[in-house]
Amino acid sequence: MTRLLTPAGESLMAEPANDLSPIRTTRVLFALTETELGIFFNGELPSPDPDHIQVFRYPEGHEDWQSVLEDVQPDILVSCWKTPTLPEAWLQRLDCPLRYVCHLTGSVRHVVPRSFLEDGGLVTNWGGIAAPQVAEHALLLALAALRNLPTWRRWDKTQIPATQTLFEKSVGIHGFGKVARCLVDLLRPFGVRARAYSDGVPASLMQSHGVTPAASLQELFSQSEVLFDCEALNELTELSVSDALLAALPDNAVFVNVGRGRIVDEDALAREAASGRITVAIDVVTHEPLPPDSPLATLPRVIYSPHIAGPTGDQFPHCGKLALENIRHYINHAPLDARVTLDIYDRAT
Repeated sequence: MTRLLTPAGESLMAEPANDLSPIRTTRVLFALTETELGIFFNGELPSPDPDHIQVFRYPEGHEDWQSVLEDVQPDILVSCWKTPTLPEAWLQRLDCPLRYVCHLTGSVRHVVPRSFLEDGGLVTNWGGIAAPQVAEHALLLALAALRNLPTWRRWDKTQIPATQTLFEKSVGIHGFGKVARCLVDLLRPFGVRARAYSDGVPASLMQSHGVTPAASLQELFSQSEVLFDCEALNELTELSVSDALLAALPDNAVFVNVGRGRIVDEDALAREAASGRITVAIDVVTHEPLPPDSPLATLPRVIYSPHIAGPTGDQFPHCGKLALENIRHYINHAPLDARVTLDIYDRAT
């Protein structure tokens, strides 16, 4: 059966899906905006198992999130970008029924306190669905930078085009998560010499993907004609790409960032791009949207895409399907896909 909570907090019950439903069915709260519901579920509130599940909808803009949680008493929360943070005080109550947060996108930090996982709560997200598209976009940005895309509108046959190829380049990858590993596969046809660095990642994992581990970030940057930043943001990686590292890049190098903006000293990045020594291609910045007067928005040696790497629009319904499959797995006591562990939680942004 489906209940819709009105902004006043009253419950409106739709027609029951099955009159023989158990007295205490699993209660699922979809805390999604209309836009999110449209993107992931084609605008229709789904019911993964109508015989055993009650589905509730959190009204967009409701002012008292905790009162909604107390009224619905959800066993499962389906969350997304705009879902409010779960109150720790409510989570710590002995009568709190919430056991599983099924997150539709990537990082859950803005919704789920770390203590929920520490206390045994289950969390899933979209897993690796976005990784191939983000890697694809990283390759696109690199090729666009190498082929000097910003100059394409200036037709001048009297000058030799300042373009480069990706074939047989020395490539560095900062980070070695799912995006980086997908990127390695995409780079193979180009015959690149690939190195990677990510603190805590075993050298054997990189080597198993045909990638040479770099001893340090300094070594990685100084030897990379094309540098892809795919690293997760955490206390160790924040601003880890410093002015000294950017200065270590070879002349005419390309720097691509599809990780997180805060990993990079963006003032130093702008100075390097302004010097004309390197070309920058980024999908992420520290403050989004990028201010129109930012050097990264105006410099000719910078290519900027507005955080659109992935998933692509045609992949969002697959994220919704994964969420519904995981809810069915939870109901049937089956293993969940795309589990968010404490380690994944800490490495995400």
